[in-house]
Amino acid sequence: MLEAKSASLYEAKERLSEETAKVQRLSTAIDVSADGVAIADAAGIFTYMNPMHAGMFGYASVDDCLGRPWTTLYDDEVLSVFEREVMPAFTRDGYWRGEATGRAQDGSAVHQSLSLTALSDGGILCVSRDIAIDKRRESQREQLQAMLADAERRDALGRMASSVAHDFANILTAINASARLLRNSNTSPKDALMFDRIVTSCSQANDLVDDLMTFDATPVREARAIDEIVRDVVEMMSNQFTAPHRLELVANDERLVCETDPTLFARLIANLVKNAREALGTSGTVTVRTLRIDEAGPIDLPFQPSAINHRGELRHYPAARLVVQDDGNGMPQEALDQAFTPFQSSKGRGRGLGLATIDALLTGQEACVASYSRPAAGTVFVVDLPLQVAEIAVPAAADDSEGAVNHATGALVVDDDETLMNFVCEAARRAGWDPVGFTDPVEALKVFRAAPKAFGVVVTDRRMPQMSGDELVRALLAIRPDTRIVMCSGALQPPLPAGLAATLAKPATLDDLVDTIGAPVAD
Repeated sequence: MLEAKSASLYEAKERLSEETAKVQRLSTAIDVSADGVAIADAAGIFTYMNPMHAGMFGYASVDDCLGRPWTTLYDDEVLSVFEREVMPAFTRDGYWRGEATGRAQDGSAVHQSLSLTALSDGGILCVSRDIAIDKRRESQREQLQAMLADAERRDALGRMASSVAHDFANILTAINASARLLRNSNTSPKDALMFDRIVTSCSQANDLVDDLMTFDATPVREARAIDEIVRDVVEMMSNQFTAPHRLELVANDERLVCETDPTLFARLIANLVKNAREALGTSGTVTVRTLRIDEAGPIDLPFQPSAINHRGELRHYPAARLVVQDDGNGMPQEALDQAFTPFQSSKGRGRGLGLATIDALLTGQEACVASYSRPAAGTVFVVDLPLQVAEIAVPAAADDSEGAVNHATGALVVDDDETLMNFVCEAARRAGWDPVGFTDPVEALKVFRAAPKAFGVVVTDRRMPQMSGDELVRALLAIRPDTRIVMCSGALQPPLPAGLAATLAKPATLDDLVDTIGAPVAD
């Protein structure tokens, strides 16, 4: 009998040892688990916690948490959600699964996936996993999806805008030219006033066309002296400022050569100056400044900004800096951010396209655009572009020696709108030329290449779908450097291609065309 009891006790001891070992293995597994594990008693006091759970909330030791209520790991707002939604479901079902945001020892947020299970003694078993990385990935994925959707929207809108704008520009030019002709032939003051209104409306519509074309612009970069572009644009826009409004240019003495799209850059300057002018109110000054920046540093501002917007990034110096500053109404943060969004405008009459050039300018280019504003103090826009080390090539001047004088009477007229092409041909005919018109610049170039000495003058549009006027000008001058070329376009924003003899803005009158084209050179 004694032997039987001894054997029974031995077996019980062995089972206890096995169970103890099993519990120790389980405890070790929980301690090194990638999940946080904690147990709270019926009063909500932590009685067990593994290192992962303590570390998740920024505690160096488990002992720092034991004996404390679990509610200390959450702020009042989250505890309110627990009280209203989580605990009623937990009490009813005996478990709860979901996400919650705790508060770490340093005050930072702890995004966690929670699994709560009711224990038989009224306590709670909590298994928690840190999902901050998952949250960041989800946020990044949502941002990328939003960026992709925005890019697709802009691309679709841009293609539509470009298509509509090109046709619209030609229609406007025809209307404008016809209105001017009718006005000159009509002696009635009342009718003349109506024709003047048509011309004015066409001019305003041309501004919209320019914005639409810029919105779809694809950057074509080349090394250009941006201080020269700035000077040309400011000179062009100076007539829009009359006392007590002023436009000032503070130019850098050094030549600032950058790789950029000169057309987009010029359009950006024009829009910044235009917006600044509209913000001035009854009086004020718009200051345009160019300077060299050798290293990153604070920007000298005339006021403490309450609204700031940064776009793009500049990693290399030295850089060329353009500053457009006004002392006008200023903008709050929301309006400043909205200024860069196409088809959004803080101005009742605005179209929200003016600063869309910034995104086009920054596409695939190292550059930075920063804007600072304060209501009632003004706004400052700063554009930084990396300077080019190498100088740009200056086009050689055309040979103007006696042997280069062209006595040909042929005039090559190129405009993708047939009505306008015929209109220019008529002007050339009245000036004494024998015009040949083309709506396709590629075909016109073929004819010119076959007989370059047959034409004493070329009159071309600038915006054409088959080949731009700028490309045509360069191709013509490559064939024959002394070619006299007149560019007649509604888009004469600088920089213009080198080698032009004259320019004429659409809409143009017949007399303007005749005078600009000029007569053939007499033998």
